[in-house]
Amino acid sequence: MSNNKARTGRAPATRSLFQVSVEEFPTIDIRETLSFLTNATNTCNAPNLTQGGMMSHSFESILESLPQGIVLLDPAGTVTAFNSRTLDILGLPQGAIRKGMNIDGLPGTADCRAVASRRAMTGGAPTSQFALSDGGMVSLTCAPSRDGGWILSYEDISTLIRVEDSLTEQHRRFDAALSNMPHGLCMFDSTKNLILCNASYARMYNLPDLLTQPGTPLVDILAYRSREGNGPADTTTYFDVVFEATVRGAPASQNIVLADGRVIKITHNPMQNGGYVATHEDVTKTVRLAEDLRRHHDQLEATVKSRTAEVERQARELERMLAQERNINELQRQFVAMASHEFRTPLAIIDAAAQRLLRKRGAVEPEFLSDKVDQIRASVTRIVDLMESILSAGRLDTGKIDINYDACALRSLIKTCCERQSTIAKSHSFVLDIDGLPESIDADPRTLAQVFTNLLSNAVKYAPGTSEVRVTAWAETGNVKVSISDDGVGIDAEDVPRLFQRYFRARTSTGIAGTGIGLNLVKQIIELHNGSIEVRSARGCGSTFTVTLPIKRSGNASATNDAA
Repeated sequence: MSNNKARTGRAPATRSLFQVSVEEFPTIDIRETLSFLTNATNTCNAPNLTQGGMMSHSFESILESLPQGIVLLDPAGTVTAFNSRTLDILGLPQGAIRKGMNIDGLPGTADCRAVASRRAMTGGAPTSQFALSDGGMVSLTCAPSRDGGWILSYEDISTLIRVEDSLTEQHRRFDAALSNMPHGLCMFDSTKNLILCNASYARMYNLPDLLTQPGTPLVDILAYRSREGNGPADTTTYFDVVFEATVRGAPASQNIVLADGRVIKITHNPMQNGGYVATHEDVTKTVRLAEDLRRHHDQLEATVKSRTAEVERQARELERMLAQERNINELQRQFVAMASHEFRTPLAIIDAAAQRLLRKRGAVEPEFLSDKVDQIRASVTRIVDLMESILSAGRLDTGKIDINYDACALRSLIKTCCERQSTIAKSHSFVLDIDGLPESIDADPRTLAQVFTNLLSNAVKYAPGTSEVRVTAWAETGNVKVSISDDGVGIDAEDVPRLFQRYFRARTSTGIAGTGIGLNLVKQIIELHNGSIEVRSARGCGSTFTVTLPIKRSGNASATNDAA
C-alpha cells in the first residue's frame, strides 16, 4: 500500500454504486458502514471490467474517508483491502498490513475467529474489544460478506472508555454524596411525581422502599406521612415555598412545623422543565436554640433594664441623701448658732436682773424684787426647756427614748402647761375648752408635758401681735384630740410639708428665736404614743395644731419604746 490508499485485488463489477463523493458521507454509522461495504464488496466482485478503474478509485476514496479502520478479507482470511485509519487506530507502522496478508497477523483476530465460530448460532455482526500495548482500547466489529469473506471494522474507543469511566466515577461519587448527605434531598417532575430521593429523605419521614421509587406521586408520600404523624402541621401553607420559588425563578426556603413537633427547613430550587429539587433539613435544635437565645436575650435585656433602673434609682437616692446630708449639716450649723443665741438671751436676762438687784441691795422694793425674780425664773425655765429639748433630741438620735405609760390626767396636764406659760408670757391669755376630755388616758405625762409646752410656747412666740391662744380638746371614737390655735404670722403653704423636719424653720419665723428641733421632737413623741399631729396654717392667718392620741394603749405598745 502506498500513499495511505486502500488496495483492492479485483476489478469492480459495476460503476454506478461506487461513483459517490466523500462529501455525501459526512457521518457514517458503523452498522451502515458494514452494510454498505458488504454490498460494495459483493458488487465489486461482479464482472464489469469496463468500469473497473473508475470504480476502484471511488471505492478507495470512500474507504479512506471513513472514521473507522476497515480491513476486507476474502473467504480464506486474506487481506484484500484496508484504509490508513486502520494503521492509526492499531498503532502500526506503514507496511504492517499488506494485501494478501493472512488474518492471523492482525490484532484481535483471535476474538474475530471466536466470534465467527459462534456466528451460526447468534447471527448478526458481533463486536469485541481488546487493549493495545499503549493502553488504548479498540472495538472490533466483524461483518460477513456475501462471498464468504469478512469485513473488519476497528474503532478507537479509548476516549469513550475514559468518558464512560469518568461518568461511572461521577455517578458513583454522586450516589455516595446523595447517600451520605445529612439532609434529605428529593426531585419531583412537573406533575409532582418522584424522580429520585436519597436515604436521608426516606429516613427523615420513615418512608418504605415502595414510596421511594421513581414515579411515586407526592400526594401518596404526604398521605403516608400524615398517617405516620410526621406530615406538615399546616398543609395549607406547605406549598407556599414552591410557589415563591417558581415566581422568583430562584431557590426559596421556609421552615415547616411537623405534626410530631419537629421543624424542617425546606429549600426548593425550580427546574426549567417545571419540576423542582428540594432539600429537607431538620432545624429543630437550631430553632429551639434560637428561641432559647431570644428568650435569654429578652430576660437579659429585662435584667439589664431592671438593674440599670435600680442603679439609677440608687444614684438618685444617694444624691438625695447627700443633698439631705448637706441640708442637715447646714441646719445643724444654723442650730448651733441659734442655740447659742437662745442660751445667751436668758442668761443675759438673768445677769441683768442680778446686777439690778445688786445695785439696789437693801433698798429693794417688793414689786421690783418680784419682777426681777419672775424674769430670772422665766429665763431659767427657758434654759431648762432648751436643754430638755436638746437632750430629748439626742436620745432620739441614739435610738432610745423612754415612754412610761401611766394613767395621765390630760385635762389637768394641759391646764398646768397653760398656767406655766401664763407666768412666762404675761402678754397672752389662754382660752380653754377642754371639758370634753376623759378623766385619764394611757400615756406618759412627762413626755406629753413636753409636747404641749412646746406647742403652747410656739403659739405665744409666733403670735407676738395678738393676745389670745385657744386650746380645745374632745374625745372622738377611742381617741382624744387637742387643738391649739393662734392668730400669729402663720406658715407658708410650701413650708408646711417640711415643718416637722429637724432643724427646719419656716420662712415666717425669721427674726423669732427658735432652734428648729421642737416640732420634730413633738412629732416623734406623739408617734411613739401611736398618735398623730396635723397642722392647718396660712401666712398671716395664724396656725392650728391638732394632736390625736389613743385613750387606751394599744396591745403592741410597751413601757419602753425604741425610736429609730
